[in-house]
Amino acid sequence: MPNVLAAIAAFGAMIFFHELGHFFVAKRAGVRVHAFAMGFGPKILGWRRGETSYSLNLLPFGGYVRMEGEDDGADGAGSFRAKSIGARMGIIVAGPLMNLLSAVFILTLVAALLGEPTRFSARVGTLEAGWPAAEAGLKSGDEIVAINGEPVTSGEQVIETIHQSAGKPLTLKIRRSQQEFEVTVTPRLDAKQGFGRIGFQPQAILTRVGPVEALMFGFERTWVYVTSLVPAVRNLIREGRFFESLGGPVAAGSVLAQTAAIGLYEFLHVAAFLSVMIGIFNLLPVPALDGGRLAFLIVERLRGRPIDPRQEGLIHTVGFALLLLLIVGLTFRDIMRLLGLHG
Repeated sequence: MPNVLAAIAAFGAMIFFHELGHFFVAKRAGVRVHAFAMGFGPKILGWRRGETSYSLNLLPFGGYVRMEGEDDGADGAGSFRAKSIGARMGIIVAGPLMNLLSAVFILTLVAALLGEPTRFSARVGTLEAGWPAAEAGLKSGDEIVAINGEPVTSGEQVIETIHQSAGKPLTLKIRRSQQEFEVTVTPRLDAKQGFGRIGFQPQAILTRVGPVEALMFGFERTWVYVTSLVPAVRNLIREGRFFESLGGPVAAGSVLAQTAAIGLYEFLHVAAFLSVMIGIFNLLPVPALDGGRLAFLIVERLRGRPIDPRQEGLIHTVGFALLLLLIVGLTFRDIMRLLGLHG
């Protein structure tokens, strides 16, 4: 239960900071914000402060900031549409940017308080389903103490031996709690990487660093996540596999809960990665997403005049409805998979 609560809190924080980015920049730009909401549907908890109503809603699929003139065409002094294109772009980009900055912040804290990975231990970290390690019954936390009768002295020795043994059976002596036993695994050749793998990530040995180094680590690791996600999304779209690869809130929460069970270091790294994913996803040029709104602003800049706000509002409304249907569908599929009722 604590792992599930940690997952819910982390996922909610990602949504909150995304919407906070829109809210803060809109306020700074002088736009009236009528609503700041976490979730959709019926209101569970709500209050009003000044011109803005704040609410926690029943369906935890996301959140929204409703600004004057964003979809209704109002163009008064406090309207979204009354602001310059640059100001409006800044308000829209602020949400995904907050997701990226949240990832930097999380990873900086990890490096400063827990440490950076400098070496690998001989302990099993995360496991990949369908690979020899999982099939042999290895579990996270298991320690590999010998390979083919030879004592293990470092995690690097384990990695090197497995990489060089594609197709060759290896007898691993495992220590789990106070028990020791042996399993046999045969590394498979990973064609993309060119070496043998049994499908597990060894636990890292962490070394704490100073504030400046920690901040650099936070930015560098976030950049690695961004530069790996963008081409991956592009390839999935090109291959027509984007929607089948999507996961909903339940899938994200499940991953977070599973990594929370492994350890704080793994949990925070996954939380940072998912924050980056939310930021990148929201920049896709799809109506109702931030990327869709940016696309309309770019068109407005190119043609020298805005698109009819009623038409744009209708497109975003339809897009939002379809997006909600997609999220509901993904949630249903995620639940079926967790229950083992979906292929």
